[in-house]
Amino acid sequence: MALSTVVFADPFFSEMDRAMNRFINSALGNPMSGATAGGSSRAGVAQPSLAMDIIETPTAYELHADTPGMSPEDVKVELHEGVLTVSGERKISHSLKDEGGKVWRSERSSYSFSRAFTLPENANAEDISASIDKGVLRVTVPKKEPPAKKEPKRIAVKSAL
Repeated sequence: MALSTVVFADPFFSEMDRAMNRFINSALGNPMSGATAGGSSRAGVAQPSLAMDIIETPTAYELHADTPGMSPEDVKVELHEGVLTVSGERKISHSLKDEGGKVWRSERSSYSFSRAFTLPENANAEDISASIDKGVLRVTVPKKEPPAKKEPKRIAVKSAL
């Protein structure tokens, strides 16, 4: 039975909340159903990717992503053949009761994500750094001078005779 069809006396959940949840779940599926971002969920509903901001400064490219409740151990940043991959997993353990009694609602869920970006020619792959501060992942890709473009070589055209 889907959670949106269960009706109970939740003091924090209005009839409008239930109607909106039914609409969203029927139209889009549950956005945090445990699927890998960008892939499909167990129910076969496509999931959105982890939203990232990409900012170019004069000296670097910066990628920012919200990673609430994640530690550096939960996130992996890898570079392979010019492709930067950012992936991770948020694990939430649920209990059926808290110290005071019954849990009225548990909406937090575990999920995983993965995003890949092809780096531009002027990216300095040797000095990429990543950090998490206050739930925001920041990956910094410093720039380097692009290789000098070669001038075209003129080929002499000769007469065949």
